[in-house]
Amino acid sequence: MKFLGPYADRVAAELAEGYVVGTCVGDCVIEHGTMIRGVIRRTGEQQWSDGDGHDLTVMVEDFDLDEAGLRNWATAVE
Repeated sequence: MKFLGPYADRVAAELAEGYVVGTCVGDCVIEHGTMIRGVIRRTGEQQWSDGDGHDLTVMVEDFDLDEAGLRNWATAVE
């Protein structure tokens, strides 16, 4: 899974099924493009981490978005 962001406090993870999107709770300590784990295809609070031991708390808002849905979410277009 690839980490996308942060864009302000918005982040996303790229999965085979689509994108999981949400906002950081606290500091976003993982860099764009990093491979991450802990992403679950459901809404609510999750803990995502990278291979270097950085953890981040994400409040997942939506999942299984396609590229158009990701763009709309990232720009706050409904």
